[in-house]
Amino acid sequence: MRLHIYLLTLGMVVTCHPVMAQQASHSAETTSTMTESATQQSAQRGAKAWGLSEQDYQRYQSIMEGPRGKWSPDIDPITALGLNAKSDAERAKYAEMAVKAERERVTQELAFQRAYDDAWKRMYPDALRVNPFSVNGGQQNNSAFSGSSGTSNASSVFNTSNRSNRLNVVIATSGCSTCDSTVKQLLERNAAMDVWVTDANGDDGKIRSWAASVGIPPERVSSGRVTLNHAGKSLQIDASKLPRVAPRS
Repeated sequence: MRLHIYLLTLGMVVTCHPVMAQQASHSAETTSTMTESATQQSAQRGAKAWGLSEQDYQRYQSIMEGPRGKWSPDIDPITALGLNAKSDAERAKYAEMAVKAERERVTQELAFQRAYDDAWKRMYPDALRVNPFSVNGGQQNNSAFSGSSGTSNASSVFNTSNRSNRLNVVIATSGCSTCDSTVKQLLERNAAMDVWVTDANGDDGKIRSWAASVGIPPERVSSGRVTLNHAGKSLQIDASKLPRVAPRS
């Protein structure tokens, strides 16, 4: 009797193995199909967002898997395709697409900026406007100081540059013996400048108090002649090495 039960059980196990294998295979096929479907849907959405064909978008994805993805990890699809164009005609096509996309981006951002400015004037008419932290961490504005120790001689910078050009001015509200006098000198010359404050630590009020203490006219801030900004990480310079003044690149 025991032998019969054992053989019966063994037969069930042997019989079940092919069934389990089939189920595992079916599950793997289902997972693979779902992954492919999700990838295709993602490509469709990406292609539609950038005005590209699915084939072009898939080529962009392939490009980004190569050296270009390492060189320019944040590059947009149109630019990536243009840089890797196979012919002059293809390069010209993507260049035109890039111009149209950039024009649309700038138009949208300017429209929102005007709405933002109007809202600020309506909601806080008597407050000096302070711009938030730079989206790119201050890297773009830091380029003016690359490879240089900067200068605290505002007069020399102002006199040797075109007076219609804007200046980047990096200051600290404390621990900088000549920051205030430099900004005052630039104000006397009616310089257009973007002031980057390194030690405000996100406190708009600290920047406003400093701006009032050095005599920055509110009307110059409201007109955009002077902007007040929180410095990004790449502009976190020791106060003893400030101010730094350079023509905006």
